[in-house]
Amino acid sequence: MEKRGRTGNSNSNGQLPSTMIEEILTRLPVKSLCRFKCVSKSWSSLISDNPSFVASHLYKAIGEDKDDLLFQRRRRVIFTDAAGNGLHSMHLDYGDEFLNHNKEEDSSSDHDNRNRNCFDFDDDEEEVGGSNLLVTTATELHYIWLTQQQGNPRNYQKYQQEYLIDDLYYFCDVYGFGFDSSTHQHKVVNGIVYRTNVRDDDEGGVQFNVYTLETNSWRQIHEYVFPYHIFPCRNKGTLLNGNLHWLGTRVGEDDHHHSSLLIVSLVLTQAQEEVREIPLPREINSSQTRRSKLGVFREWLCVTFEGEYGKAAPTYNEFWVMKEYGVGESWTKMTVSIPYWNLSHSGFWTKSHDLMVFEEELIMYNFNNHSFRNLRVREIGKVGSVETYSESIVSLKKSEKNKRSN
Repeated sequence: MEKRGRTGNSNSNGQLPSTMIEEILTRLPVKSLCRFKCVSKSWSSLISDNPSFVASHLYKAIGEDKDDLLFQRRRRVIFTDAAGNGLHSMHLDYGDEFLNHNKEEDSSSDHDNRNRNCFDFDDDEEEVGGSNLLVTTATELHYIWLTQQQGNPRNYQKYQQEYLIDDLYYFCDVYGFGFDSSTHQHKVVNGIVYRTNVRDDDEGGVQFNVYTLETNSWRQIHEYVFPYHIFPCRNKGTLLNGNLHWLGTRVGEDDHHHSSLLIVSLVLTQAQEEVREIPLPREINSSQTRRSKLGVFREWLCVTFEGEYGKAAPTYNEFWVMKEYGVGESWTKMTVSIPYWNLSHSGFWTKSHDLMVFEEELIMYNFNNHSFRNLRVREIGKVGSVETYSESIVSLKKSEKNKRSN
């Protein structure tokens, strides 16, 4: 008599169907997949070389549901120390277990820090903040700085020289890095800002060029400069929804004139990149223009304010977030209980807290009741740049082959 297995659950030898195995694997962390490549040649090929599997694994990590467990598990915080001498990565739990790991100490010292006006870290991390202090560890990453005499920077110099514009002077560069999920391509963006005169806002603009890693090629976006001046001290593009963003003004309008202040957005997730304008809150006055700082708060664009270095800078306790992307009327004011002169969001948050960077310190902040916890990373003092990334198995192997062939 012919043996029959359970319909749709397994094949004749008791193994799970390959489609079910693939679905399970797409939900696993990258570290687990790297180990599982040793299980068999078929698993190794699936994980390393199957574009459909790589894409499915990626989309589960960048899905629309930001509270999805898969999305939360694959996020890691990456940061430099304040001196910029090291690059580090750490994983923080999305659930409140990380925040509540020391419940006994918290209950024995039930103090409300909502009214605290400042915070300090000293050299003794065990004493700082008492039960208010969270301590974690990070992994140091190895990285290198490419010199202008090697690889792509040399190609970029050649490209830049070919596109100098008559009667316009080079003013500054802006840049950004993004991933086009529609084509699975990594893109490096360089914007060259030109002016007729350093003090003249009547002419000039920005010219955008895109380098695609997978094809090892540069492409200029249109043959003309876009009529925007981007603040030279804000030259790093802010990535959100697959697009890059910079603070700037329209050419021909004074930088302090409110109507000219805007966000310049470069759309990367289309076959043809394009430049768009996004309005800023009307409430930002001319005195705050130069101190405006663009960032991301969770999945929203965010504008905070920054004091001038080396001066008795004013402090702030509010900032703005754009709750509906691209819609000017959706800008919403948010407040914090800690006065700041430099504030940014790390990109990481838990069910109840957001990991914020107050000046050069990490703070787990609760926007519901405005309480907070200091976060200290062992063997790391103050922090510099802080970002969040999602782990994936997307490989740059193809682009490396193209580079060698060229």
